[in-house]
Amino acid sequence: MSYVSLKEFSTDITSRDPKELIDCWMRTEQPHAFSSSGLYNEFREQISTDWPNNEMISIAGSGNWRYSLNPTKKFSEFHDGSDIDVVVISQEYFERTWQELRTIHKKSWIRWNPTERAAVMRTGQNVYCGFVSPKHIPEAQNPYRFDFLKKCNSYSTGAVGYREVNLMFFKSLEDTIDYYLRGVRLAKGKI
Repeated sequence: MSYVSLKEFSTDITSRDPKELIDCWMRTEQPHAFSSSGLYNEFREQISTDWPNNEMISIAGSGNWRYSLNPTKKFSEFHDGSDIDVVVISQEYFERTWQELRTIHKKSWIRWNPTERAAVMRTGQNVYCGFVSPKHIPEAQNPYRFDFLKKCNSYSTGAVGYREVNLMFFKSLEDTIDYYLRGVRLAKGKI
């Protein structure tokens, strides 16, 4: 769902049930970042080819609904420097990434410095909230992380204006809605 104005976006945030609104956003047929639903479908098909065991693939953030939910960004509009946030709902990929992180954590915790440990703890909080990204695996040479980043780079095509593509695995639609619900509530408080 792409909004024609910030006023329309603000009205939806303040008047609609937040969970229903986010569910609607996740199911939009043509996010703001795409010039046609056909391009959007091709984009999702490319991702689905790489990550076939998924329940849903969707664009989130300003690439979907045009305006940032982050009040510190003053509800900035999607622009040339914006990235593309991709949600892949897949318990399988969520758990695979989590297991990869756990394996690395078990063998490396002792040798990490406090900054590295803090980064891993933040990633652990994300896992607890139901989402994770292999890009946060703290070993640059990790084959799973490397393959993931290579695939994400391949999604940065003309269809998205060659913008950076960030992909996150969510455990369920409920976890996805909960994640974006915090943003809607913060935004609602600033409107």
